[in-house]
Amino acid sequence: MNADELYDLVEGFFGYKAKMRYINSATKEVACILYDSFWLKCDLDDQYGRFGAGLEIGKESIITEFLGKRCSLNSDVESIKKSLQIIDEYCRLRLPDKFLDAYYKAYVLNQYEDCDI
Repeated sequence: MNADELYDLVEGFFGYKAKMRYINSATKEVACILYDSFWLKCDLDDQYGRFGAGLEIGKESIITEFLGKRCSLNSDVESIKKSLQIIDEYCRLRLPDKFLDAYYKAYVLNQYEDCDI
């Protein structure tokens, strides 16, 4: 898998939940802001064939364990999707339901209200 494929996978998985997507093809790193609240970084390591993901906290720290669950190091599509699911569930637990409802309304429902279908 290359950086563009990882980018497409992350974008496809998170959809409206991810903004300011970033890709660095040289380092095979993909990053985005989830729910306007969390900075997610993902990368692929060709030397060991592994996938890495975590939520960056400040400039020097990164969360890689999510309530006792760790992301898979496997770089196949299904393993990466399971890892992204762990991160999504963690983020959703950290945010109030009221915020998640307002976020969904602002970025999903408003799109349909504004179009002429």
